[in-house]
Amino acid sequence: MLQVRSVSGSSSRCEDGGCGSSFYPTTTPVGIVAVVDAEADKMLLVRQPRFPPGMFSCVAGFLDVGESLEDCVRREVAEEVGLEVENVSYRSSQHWPFPSGSLMIGCHALVKPGQTVQIDKKEIDEARWFSRKEVASALKVSMEDPLVGVRGKDVENIFVPPSGALAHHLIKDWHLS
Repeated sequence: MLQVRSVSGSSSRCEDGGCGSSFYPTTTPVGIVAVVDAEADKMLLVRQPRFPPGMFSCVAGFLDVGESLEDCVRREVAEEVGLEVENVSYRSSQHWPFPSGSLMIGCHALVKPGQTVQIDKKEIDEARWFSRKEVASALKVSMEDPLVGVRGKDVENIFVPPSGALAHHLIKDWHLS
């Protein structure tokens, strides 16, 4: 059986006496969200156990079958940090091939007032509210040395994902707003 890849590269087809079926790569949708407390003018960032030391990012998680993006974002924030969010709005998306072909769908959301962060230690190591000044510093570290977390060196200041990642742009959007 010979599989022939399409010119666009998006599928392959079983030919040469095979079944004639077309096969498409699996893409897994992931909701990723920048959570903001508008009253305190702060952004919530989290550290997952797999992150390099010093790196913080946005809350993210896989969409469940039949779940809307907005419901995914609300559920993931509630599961990971125990907060309710509202005003979920779409920003943009990004294909993320690691580890298995995810489609990152970026959003912004506002936390409902009067809540306290309650971390799910099975999901994340830490969650903190950051001021605009702290976010600016983290963005600067990431821009000056995009491989800061990869180099394995001790990190004195926190940093965020590099500019090639959707999370970086979600964080930067709030910093510049």
